[in-house]
Amino acid sequence: MANSRRNFIHKSLALGSMFPLFSMSQKRIQNFSFDSANKDEAYWRDVASLYRQNVDFINLESGYFSPSPESVKDYWINYVEEINESPSYYMRTKQTQMREKVRETLASYSGVSSEEICLTRNTTESMNIIIQGLKIGDDDEILRTNLEYPNIIQALDMREKRYGTKIRVVDVPIHPQDQNEIVEKVIGAVNDKTKVLLISHMVFLNGQVFPVKEVCTKAKEMGLITIVDGAHSFSHVDMDISEIGCDFYASSLHKWLGAPLGNGLLYVRKGIVEKLWPLYGDTQYEEDNIMKLEHLGTRPCSDQNGIIPAVEFNLKIGKKNKSKRLKFLQMRWADVLKDHKNIIINTPLGEGQSFGIANVGIKNIKPGDLADRLFDEYNIFTVPIDDDRGIRGLRVSPNLYSTVEDIDKFIDAMLKIAG
Repeated sequence: MANSRRNFIHKSLALGSMFPLFSMSQKRIQNFSFDSANKDEAYWRDVASLYRQNVDFINLESGYFSPSPESVKDYWINYVEEINESPSYYMRTKQTQMREKVRETLASYSGVSSEEICLTRNTTESMNIIIQGLKIGDDDEILRTNLEYPNIIQALDMREKRYGTKIRVVDVPIHPQDQNEIVEKVIGAVNDKTKVLLISHMVFLNGQVFPVKEVCTKAKEMGLITIVDGAHSFSHVDMDISEIGCDFYASSLHKWLGAPLGNGLLYVRKGIVEKLWPLYGDTQYEEDNIMKLEHLGTRPCSDQNGIIPAVEFNLKIGKKNKSKRLKFLQMRWADVLKDHKNIIINTPLGEGQSFGIANVGIKNIKPGDLADRLFDEYNIFTVPIDDDRGIRGLRVSPNLYSTVEDIDKFIDAMLKIAG
């Protein structure tokens, strides 16, 4: 049974479908009464019903990507049909105008100017545009933390091999005394050669939130360029990009925003676009025009158009209300499990130190084996993290489609397995 969780997924994908899903009328979504002040479980159960989820297992893995609510999916599929019926006509007459509407909608939601936003496919692409394109000196160094995402570490390593740029690493704790300890460790690692500081807003391994606003403030005072990896924080942490004060920010919109798969954003603070070379060849724009970074060739516009209803959905839920809901779901299980003698929480749980994501393990059980048992015995899907940086457990990431009943079943399963 050890591989049945993985075999289930592989066989289902090969067949082209999973299991029978909940059905729901579009009329229900259109008539839904959103209330950003509502904390009643009946309300949140109704919110969860706006998503169409597989009924054969509980999905507690939003970190890879999250499903879109039905309203977003319908909007997106309508564009798939329209573009497929009028392919070149749409691309030659409507594509650009619609993309600018998407850009303006996303920029407004992010609290930045539309002249500071690029539409990309994911965080990795956005971060590579920054990392590979930065115009810095031969002797300048880039400082990163030890808890960055593998794709980003590889991008930095490639830059080092290609250009000789020195990459240094600062170790930060997963259970700091407070957020100021993170600030002091990161800023304290800066030396005379440090030109760029790269830091995650939310760590992919365990959901730990770094105090990026405070780090960027001090870095700016020191004349450093700041890059923030916001793959998991965008539309998750209640903070606009403009509040962070960074120079560059990247995220994936198919994670916590709930846009269709294959959407990302790149933020470049106005006035510093000329510090970047485009990742893809482009000479038609001036050096200070951000559009030089968005020369990606033909793309699936239907997917990109789905960003608009995703933003609208999140605004109806309310940014602050969403963050609070995700934190509530996290703490519902973490409060019960954290004091169990056989259970290890690999995430700081203090206010502002994490939100929806947390990492949990059971002593003497490998993360992969624990994930398999949860799925095979309790029909709960999570992702195992077995990282050489000391974080070993399950990354648990519920979302707005999750109910307290889902969380309580997870609690019960973990307690039974932990003994």
